[in-house]
This record gives sequence, structure tokens and C-alpha cells, in this order.
Amino acid sequence: MDTLDCSCRGPLLLHEANMVIDSLKRDIRRLTNDLVRKDTLISAYGSTLRAQAQSRIDMSFQATFPEEPATTSQPACSTPQQSQPWTEVTARRQRGVQRRFSPPPFNLSNRYLVLADSNVADPAHAIPLPPQHRSAEQSRPTAPPLKPPAPRRVARERPRHPPSSTRPVAVLVGSSMVRHVTLPRSETWCLPGARVEDVQTRVPEVVEQHPTASTIVVHVGSNDIRLQQSEKLKSDFTSLIQTILATGKKCIISGPIPSACFSDMQFSRIRQLHAWLVGHCSRERVPFVDNFGSFWRRRSLFARDGRHLNRAGASLLASNLELALEAHHTPR
Repeated sequence: MDTLDCSCRGPLLLHEANMVIDSLKRDIRRLTNDLVRKDTLISAYGSTLRAQAQSRIDMSFQATFPEEPATTSQPACSTPQQSQPWTEVTARRQRGVQRRFSPPPFNLSNRYLVLADSNVADPAHAIPLPPQHRSAEQSRPTAPPLKPPAPRRVARERPRHPPSSTRPVAVLVGSSMVRHVTLPRSETWCLPGARVEDVQTRVPEVVEQHPTASTIVVHVGSNDIRLQQSEKLKSDFTSLIQTILATGKKCIISGPIPSACFSDMQFSRIRQLHAWLVGHCSRERVPFVDNFGSFWRRRSLFARDGRHLNRAGASLLASNLELALEAHHTPR
């Protein structure tokens, strides 16, 4: 039965499909005709709009630039000629006296005349040049010979504290780090920018001016770190200690202070100098004041520049040096 129903319905379904296809074809033809008609209308409207726009442009152009009446006879021609809206105007030059600009005067000279004069065999037969032909090198005054550089000399600052009425028993000599350091019954010599060799040259002067002082305390070395000459610095410290001991005075070495603004390289060098001074002073039996631990990572003890000590830092350094003087039985 099912096979019979399918065989009966097959032609019916085919007929319905053909009817749908015919309907779709009619719709396609109708839509195609509509599209063609609308394209024709759009093209006609576009041509009309372009013609109207061109006419408006021509009218506005004629209103802006009206045609002038012709004054000359025009040749007979079937093509109308358009009037030129632009005219050429020739400017007339003003008659008058023409200005003449003369170039500025300049002097001609031969800079090799100096060499020529120096090669003359007999100066008496040399022909002198007039002043206007002399070169700038000949007219320039001869500079005096350069003087040899003067030896390095570090000036001493006056003590910031009033000198004691009694004779000092110790003298503190150092760079600007000891500017505000005050020790009892002692004299402070502040040498800004001083290096180890500068302090060594001042030792005879210190001994001469303070014959009653039995101890010389030295605080120097921070300015030598910038030179990056470790071996020379060690040699200078050795010579300084020997010079002080040769005068018959006691010597106390104040260890370097790690500044708050030192770079990693400078900190490493000053740490190496501190370690070397500890061993060298121990071998030479010279008292050594360890300041490294007292000032390391303590920014509050330094001034604004981070390099010099403020009042609190100077007071701490004075306390360390005073303890060293008392420990080695310095007479008071």
C-alpha cells in the first residue's frame, strides 16, 4: 500500500514544484524590469541635475565677472569667444638716481710673510712692509713666556673655636672633615681639599709652631680616594707616619669615614684603605681610630652635600679622637 501511495503522489508533487518554479521565474522577470526602469529614471535625473548645476555655475560666474564691451573689431567667426577675466598690468619704474652700493673695504695680507722674513739671510737688507700690508700675526704683540706651574699648596683655615690660653698638648691636622672638630687642650689645623702628601709637607710647620704638643692626630685620605691610586696612597701614608715619628712626636691615625654620597667603587676603595690602615698601624705600633662603624649608614651625621660632617658628626668624631688620646696617656 505504501508503495502504491508513493507512486500516485509523485506526479502530483512534480506538478506542484513546476508551478512554484514558474511563479519564481515570473517574479524574477518582473523585478528585472523594475530595476531597468529605475536605472533609466536615475540616469535621467542625474543628467538634469548636472545641467542645472552647470547653468547655475555659469550664471554666478557671469555675475561675478561681467563681460566688458569690446572696443576693437572682432573677426567674423561662428565660434563665440569668451572674455578673459584676468588682465596684465605692467608696473612702471620710477625714474631717479640709481643707488650704487660699494663693498666694504678689506685688507689683503699674506700670512706666510712671517716665514719669509725669518728665512732672510741678512736682516739689514730685508724690505720693511708698510703698515697696511702687515699681517695680523706681525702686528700682534708677542706673548710673554709661560711660567712653570706653582707647586700645590693648601691654605689653612683659621680655627672656628677660640684658641685655648694654655699651650696645646696635641694638634689635629686634617682635611675639611675636621673643620668643626674641637679637642680639649688641642689645636685644630683644617686644610680644605688636603691629601696625604699635603699633610706631610705641613708636618715641620706644625712641629715648629707647637713645640709643646707631644701628639699629632691625622685625619686625611678621603680626597685621595678620587684619584684611584691605591698603591700611591699606601706609600704616602707610610711616608707620613715615618715623617711624624722622625720628629719625636707621637702619631695617631684617624681612620677614613664612609661618606653618605660615595658610589659603590668609592665605598669599596675606602673600605680597602680602612682594612690596610688597621694592619699597617698595628705593625708600626701606631694608634688607629676606627671611625668606619660609627659613621656607616648614618646619613644624619653628614651635611646636605652628603660628604662633609655636620655639627653632630663633628661631635662624634671629636669623641672618638678624645678617647684615643686618653687611652694613650697623652699628658694634659
